[in-house]
Amino acid sequence: MSKPKKIALTGGPNSGKTTALTVLKETFGPQVELVREAATLIFSGGFPRQDNSIPHIEAAQKIIFVTTREMEALAEEYSQAQLIVCDRGTVDAAVYWPGGVEDFFKTMGTALEAEMARYDAVLHLSPPTNPAFYQSTHVRTESLDQAFEIDRKILNIWAKHPNRLIVEGKEHFFEKAQIIKDFVEKIIKG
Repeated sequence: MSKPKKIALTGGPNSGKTTALTVLKETFGPQVELVREAATLIFSGGFPRQDNSIPHIEAAQKIIFVTTREMEALAEEYSQAQLIVCDRGTVDAAVYWPGGVEDFFKTMGTALEAEMARYDAVLHLSPPTNPAFYQSTHVRTESLDQAFEIDRKILNIWAKHPNRLIVEGKEHFFEKAQIIKDFVEKIIKG
């Protein structure tokens, strides 16, 4: 069996990534393998978020980067699916790094270009523009303004990926869902 294609599903907080994963699994079933977001696993598993010191933030992003890579490697090794959809990619952790993007990749022993090359496509979902649809949680602690700032940084860091689709914030998620399904179907068939 040939190596499955891999998509990084990315974007700002509350943009619908988790819901998109559910829609993709329901739509494509065994054709799609999902890799859950490492940050959610780590923070919901008890990694403390109250300390915003630089060493604390750096420790969290190192853990997220390594966990993301390992979870993707497991999916690539053992999945029978045609497509692996990763809830965020390894590139995303650099956006949160206090020392900047170049310092992040140097610290992690890699480069932005090498990490982008790990993904056949990037699907970027932006947060909703209507504040009534934005929800904070114990894991998602950013305000809507912070979510838009993070989204802008993520848009910028992935800008040079040759196969990227940006789905702007929509009033209703079903509009995003159809765009997402069409994009993924083309990749599976492609």
